[in-house]
Amino acid sequence: MEIIPLLGENVTQGLIIGIIIGAVFQLATKAIRLILIIQFVTLKWLEARNIIVIDYHRLTAGLLGKEEFVIQEAQSMLDSLLEIGIFGGALALGFFVGRKITK
Repeated sequence: MEIIPLLGENVTQGLIIGIIIGAVFQLATKAIRLILIIQFVTLKWLEARNIIVIDYHRLTAGLLGKEEFVIQEAQSMLDSLLEIGIFGGALALGFFVGRKITK
């Protein structure tokens, strides 16, 4: 796996998407905040009423008690986090640039 082209691609994509999201976020902050709050409250209310069930065992992928599998998954997760971290940093930078542009 070529790391330099991968990182360059992630930085470019992160900056472009971050600028777009930053501009949109600045324009629609209140509406987005309201929608997210309503979604979170509705989800927790449905879970509290046992209308929906969140399978926490599936969210942990059954990792409890399987050390060898956990080590393999940790290595895979570390590789993914490296790629996502570079993308996320560029996304954050683009986000703040987008917010500054729309002020």
